Amino acid sequence: MKNLFSLMLLLGLLFSCDNGEKQPLANPTQIDKYFPLKDFVINQLDKLNNHQVQKVTVINGEEETTEVTLTKEQWRKELDAFIQADINKAANSTAYEEQKNGKEKVYRLKPEAKGNIKEIKVTYLSPDSNKVMEVTFVAKSENFFYESSTTGTLHFNESTGLISTYSVAGTQKVWFLSPNEIRVQGKVTE
Repeated sequence: MKNLFSLMLLLGLLFSCDNGEKQPLANPTQIDKYFPLKDFVINQLDKLNNHQVQKVTVINGEEETTEVTLTKEQWRKELDAFIQADINKAANSTAYEEQKNGKEKVYRLKPEAKGNIKEIKVTYLSPDSNKVMEVTFVAKSENFFYESSTTGTLHFNESTGLISTYSVAGTQKVWFLSPNEIRVQGKVTE
């Protein structure tokens, strides 16, 4: 009887082992409901690698103009505000309403919902096209001690589909301190 039990246990263990292909676990915090801004920008990074940009940076009124060639990693940092503005998170599954108006799709935070990204607007070449021409976002955050607002715009070249210009503008205000205003504008030249 003891040998029969051992044999059954051994057979059970052998047949319970699965040599099948393992699937990676899906990211439970990501959804695919709204415009995939993060993925869209990340897909541009390889194409923008080693492209030159004319960049104007204004911090509290002081302007600096530069022309630089950016690597893929530098482009990711440069466009990080757009990556962070992605709203495809499980917590946002019912937070945004989608409005279509001709060639525009607007994802707007519902009045009762909480979130820093207030709006994302995607403009397509035409109402029945999937070719993106412009993406904008508006973000706002505030509490008793701190207030922050950011807007960002990406424009795309109609023939190549690459980012042609981008801009990010932000204001940060901490209680009892003067606001910090930052604006970055870039034009991809090569």
